[in-house]
Amino acid sequence: MDETTLRIRKKVEEFLNVQVNSIERIENVPNNTVYKILADDKSYIFKIYAQRDWPEDGKLRFIHQKLTEHHIACAKLIVFDRSDPYFHNGFLLEECLPGATADRMVFDSKTGNEFYEKLALLVSNIHRIPIRNYGYIGSGISSHNTFMEFMNDKFDEIANALFNKKLFDKNRLLEIKKKVIHRLHQCENLPSVLNHGDLSTKNVVVDRNGELALIDWDDAMSCNWIADISRMTYWMKFHYNDEEYARYKNTFLTHYSTDGSSTIWKLHFTYGSVWII
Repeated sequence: MDETTLRIRKKVEEFLNVQVNSIERIENVPNNTVYKILADDKSYIFKIYAQRDWPEDGKLRFIHQKLTEHHIACAKLIVFDRSDPYFHNGFLLEECLPGATADRMVFDSKTGNEFYEKLALLVSNIHRIPIRNYGYIGSGISSHNTFMEFMNDKFDEIANALFNKKLFDKNRLLEIKKKVIHRLHQCENLPSVLNHGDLSTKNVVVDRNGELALIDWDDAMSCNWIADISRMTYWMKFHYNDEEYARYKNTFLTHYSTDGSSTIWKLHFTYGSVWII
């Protein structure tokens, strides 16, 4: 058993006060290193973070509290710690929700429609959780006073990375920014709410009773609901076939409902160059 596995075992047994039965690394996980733990006939997730400043300190505990307060199913957070010298970027220990992620499931017309309807209701409820300000959450108060202030800074953050890698000309990026910011003004008065930040079928767990829960809240932030819906639409349009995308669009977007959504559906808008309708 290597040193990392031994240290994981020690940490898990310390916090759970039970004996660890098995530790298995989950392959093909981007960015961080993730293990599935079996201890006392229960499954847990142990995540070792690759970055010291992401996710922000306090965010995951804050989100867990908010989801619990609003009676939304989520994995129980046991510990998030950045004080251990071995796991110097931090680690997380949480319960592993039973079930399979939706990206590994095959739906027919009936089960697919049922899934997207349930997902729409779940995401609608999450987008009714208000968060103060817009942007990175930290321990509960976000970083920017307005949506447009955050979008300006976020675009510049992405654009600078593209320019530094010599993938785009700076003048071309400024032209794109002008068009994107102009479109986003249509959404600036929508309220700031909890966003998952990586909304896709790979982060939706379906249990044996067909109930849904979202996992992996590392990228969560406060924004208007369009941010999540746009990312989900991008994922479905470019990673699934036309039939599945149509099922998502016709079912999920029909059943999704939150503040301002009935008006926005009538507009043609873009978020990060993705057309929603």
